[in-house]
Amino acid sequence: MNPGNERRWGHGVLVILGGLYLAGVWLEGVGSGVPSALLPRTPLYFLQVAALFPHAALNVIDYRAEAWLCTDRRWEELDTRAYFPLDPDDKENRFQRVMHFLRDNRPTMRALDDYIVSGHAAGGLSRPDGIPEGTSLGGIRVLSLRLPLPEPGAPLTRSSRRPLAEYPKTVRKYFYHTPRSKRAERCGYREPRDVPTGGDATDGAPSPHETESPE
Repeated sequence: MNPGNERRWGHGVLVILGGLYLAGVWLEGVGSGVPSALLPRTPLYFLQVAALFPHAALNVIDYRAEAWLCTDRRWEELDTRAYFPLDPDDKENRFQRVMHFLRDNRPTMRALDDYIVSGHAAGGLSRPDGIPEGTSLGGIRVLSLRLPLPEPGAPLTRSSRRPLAEYPKTVRKYFYHTPRSKRAERCGYREPRDVPTGGDATDGAPSPHETESPE
């Protein structure tokens, strides 16, 4: 075969394969079941790139935590960066990653609860956690701040960590807090018996009262 013809033939094959690949990406992107019906899982994986981020982000999400102070019986912001020193000031921090992927996983949230409470009691943190040393903690509650993205063309400012108290309740979403019974056990006091049935004393899910305001 003529070398020129070979090059043209090879170029034509690449154009066809490229066109088929782009068509497959487009079909996956619009939700068609044709590629998954025709292709094995391995090549299908490379067509699903368009489905990785199907929806545009509407908010900047920042995960935070509060600690229950036994003596004062109230919630106080806790700086989780003291417990997760790897990449403490950016979104790759381990606390941020755990909350992003496992915030609805109760065993993980309970393990996080135990880790922070015992870590504060043991001291020797890499940096202050915002709670005075020697203060007994009964538990934690974790939440996200959902902050609106700037409008297109608006000036951008570098992300900074502002105190939780500066954010309105409307941008806060709570995911977990230590049940009242567990907090009482850790703090060494008796909890009133008027806890609503099925509330936070039984399953650790925030009750409406605690979601809206600190106790």
